[in-house]
Amino acid sequence: MFIRTAFKKNKSSSKLYECQQLVESIRTEKGVRQKLLLSLGRLPVAKDKWPRLARCIKTIIQGQQSLFKETPEIEKLANKFAKQLIEKNALDTGFDNLQTVDMQSLQNHRVRRIGSEYLGVTFFNKLQLFECLKGCGFSKRQIEIAMLLIIGRLVHPGSERHLFRWAQHLSGLDELIKTDFDRLSLNSLYKVTDLLYEHKTEIEAHLRVRENDLFSLNETIILYDLTNTYFEGQAVSNRKAKFGRSKEKRSDCKLVTLGLVIDSQGFPKTSQVFSGNQNEPETLLKMVKTLHQKDPTANKKPTVVIDAGIATEDNLKELKKHYHYIAVSRKKFKTPDFDDCIVIKETKQNKVEAKRIAADDEILLYCKSNLKKQKEKSMQNRFEQNFQEQLRFLSKSIRKKGCTKRYDKVLERVGRLKEKYKQIARFYQIHVEEKDGLACRITWEYLKELSDKRFSGAYFLRTDRFDLSEKDIWSIYTMLTQLEGAFRTLKSDLLLRPVFHQKENRSDAHIFITLLAYHLLHSIRSCLKQQGISSMSWKQIRDRMSTHCRLTNRINTKEGHTLFIRKCSEPETFHKTIYNALSLNHRPCKTKKYKIKICSDP
Repeated sequence: MFIRTAFKKNKSSSKLYECQQLVESIRTEKGVRQKLLLSLGRLPVAKDKWPRLARCIKTIIQGQQSLFKETPEIEKLANKFAKQLIEKNALDTGFDNLQTVDMQSLQNHRVRRIGSEYLGVTFFNKLQLFECLKGCGFSKRQIEIAMLLIIGRLVHPGSERHLFRWAQHLSGLDELIKTDFDRLSLNSLYKVTDLLYEHKTEIEAHLRVRENDLFSLNETIILYDLTNTYFEGQAVSNRKAKFGRSKEKRSDCKLVTLGLVIDSQGFPKTSQVFSGNQNEPETLLKMVKTLHQKDPTANKKPTVVIDAGIATEDNLKELKKHYHYIAVSRKKFKTPDFDDCIVIKETKQNKVEAKRIAADDEILLYCKSNLKKQKEKSMQNRFEQNFQEQLRFLSKSIRKKGCTKRYDKVLERVGRLKEKYKQIARFYQIHVEEKDGLACRITWEYLKELSDKRFSGAYFLRTDRFDLSEKDIWSIYTMLTQLEGAFRTLKSDLLLRPVFHQKENRSDAHIFITLLAYHLLHSIRSCLKQQGISSMSWKQIRDRMSTHCRLTNRINTKEGHTLFIRKCSEPETFHKTIYNALSLNHRPCKTKKYKIKICSDP
């Protein structure tokens, strides 16, 4: 087996093109002839390396160990051409299953993960994203790369470079969608990433309609909140990258803010990326306007649920034009008499009581939770301990030699302490006594009663839904925990954070692709939940499904042929449970069988 150079003529231009061919010498009645095994195209390696490439291809086909270690470039080419040669030279792809074989020659290779990818492809098709992208003008190859980006984020989240290696060396996704990622380039990943983000509006609108049909969603409840993620690097080219209050306590990094709208069952409706220092209340009106323009249920009047940080008077006034609302009150109302409150939830761990208070054009609901009280009490004790410890340290320092005693400087230090511990500092009255321009004594008084009232576990809800009971109002408000769960999944399971892209359009596209992966993830979990499988996180499911693989078995027969059988591994009990719950075939791909005979085989 060796490589030779051949010339082919272009029929239209009559121009000769050079290419390489893999051939072997065979003996015929007319003498020794060269048999063409495979056309290799134009090889990217020097001519002096061709014999090594031919030997490497032969070694792979025969299942032998090479005496000399080849370069990664030659190994990659050899594996590629060996795969093509096996498929092209197959004598029989449907041979008899009963064969006499040499068990010593049995080898397994090209093991690829396929379980988690199978779930991703199935729900990519169920959500009809292929048809959506085709309607947006994507080519077949661009759709395949889009599937790689979205399903890769779902199954093996990481950077585009990380995804590139995963697609070529670890995953069997290309076999599931009947394509080949061997010729994949990093540039093509970035181009399709940009293309997906360009069609964000159309894709979100399609998913909203499709999920409504698939899961019978009624969109009577809409949840809205914000989160942020941080950048690695300076992100100088990104106008949205700003320093702000990081939810991950990464105040050293620039941030970008994600506003997300989901329904009561956790399905995303629309999203928008804001600057990292965006004022939270200002984002609501932009999102409401976007949501109303794309709303397929404009004849309905859904209820929007928001937290206190967004529920300003102006926002609530604007919401009333198109929606109902339930929000945590930013105002401080007088605590009602708690004797006539009703119990709306009672368990061994918690008891929630509420009282309905009618106002002019809305309902106030006073709520008190034992668990929330315990949590806030713990916070109060920690704040008290830390703040008083710092005050005692400051008080002692003004009596020590070498420490700052100037009255104005001591006041500055007190001010900085109040800023650092502002949750508890407002309940302290601090006095600094002055003598000859120096601070001589620091005293403080703790307003314990006011502090206990603030950390009592009580809060007010506001709504314009007069038709709802106390329990209904509280139950709808607690749906915000689903949005918090969505943010946790985006950040932990799908690696929304940190953002490594430095350009604005690329960081926005990274967030959008993560949201598209979340659509698949939440659809899978919703279907599993309908079948009673709800206790496992996506990470647990993904890790265990990744053990279902696809591999090639190679073995020699008694007649001197070589059999190559490409098949899926036997699914384990857990794999079968998931496949049965989702009504999927236990064999993601069909078995492929090849019988070959190369004359240069020993």
